[in-house]
Amino acid sequence: MRYKCVVYVACAIDPIIESEKLTVNDTPQLLQAGLAIISALLYVGTSARQLLFLDREGCAPREASVIYLAVGAVAAHAALSWLELSDGTLSLGFYKVASFIFLVISVLSLLALLLRPLHMMIIATFPLAALSVLLNAFAPATGRPMIGLEPGLIVHITLSLTAFGILTIAVVQAGLVSAQTRKLRQHQIGGFVRVLPPLDLMEQMFFELLIAGTVVLSAAVIAGVVFIDDFFAQHLVHKTVLTLVAWSIFAVTLFVHWRSGWRIGTAVSLTFTGYTCLVIGFFGSKLVLELLL
Repeated sequence: MRYKCVVYVACAIDPIIESEKLTVNDTPQLLQAGLAIISALLYVGTSARQLLFLDREGCAPREASVIYLAVGAVAAHAALSWLELSDGTLSLGFYKVASFIFLVISVLSLLALLLRPLHMMIIATFPLAALSVLLNAFAPATGRPMIGLEPGLIVHITLSLTAFGILTIAVVQAGLVSAQTRKLRQHQIGGFVRVLPPLDLMEQMFFELLIAGTVVLSAAVIAGVVFIDDFFAQHLVHKTVLTLVAWSIFAVTLFVHWRSGWRIGTAVSLTFTGYTCLVIGFFGSKLVLELLL
């Protein structure tokens, strides 16, 4: 009888122990989910606050509430990324890479807002950052985690993501310049055009971003050549070729603009072309292999 009681007690305690194990194991996932939701809400709130403020004032000053919301959104996103990397693994799945890139874009957009009147950038990029955070946290995981990466490879990956983030902002700026130029030629100065800086300043900011992105992309390519054993391996050749094509387009655009001053329309078109090559190189194979197949 005594043994039966021991068995009954053990059977009763076992589900409780298992429940406690699940609770402990689920704590990091719950924390990450909470950070993702907070970050997404702050991203959307920042974008909406900036949009409403521009609509009410018809101008684009730096408002403190927008800065505070943006800092909170970026901080929560950064904390989420740190938690994902704290276990010593790195996953380069589609959603994970998108989340890392939009973290870089968000940080750069916030810094750019403090230095330059790039207020429309937050309105354009922060909702996409919110979507990337939510997909990363709640969509099914893609890609396989990698352990024990060499420091040189980590440098290459970091530079590549940073370059992609800067060039994404440059492309958004190019789109704004293109739209502003078209509206001004049509003598339409209402709508979003009235809150943009003068066209010459917009063009200057576009080329500043393109220069910065090309420089960082150059460093990423050099790091890849130095630290990757076979830069043209079968699984990397399409990324390498498309990245080099994109880099060549950006470099030629900047060189010709510096030497002879290409028209902004030509520079914008070439930038879109180079960025398309970069997107296909970064995400093309991931989209097909991880999400479609």
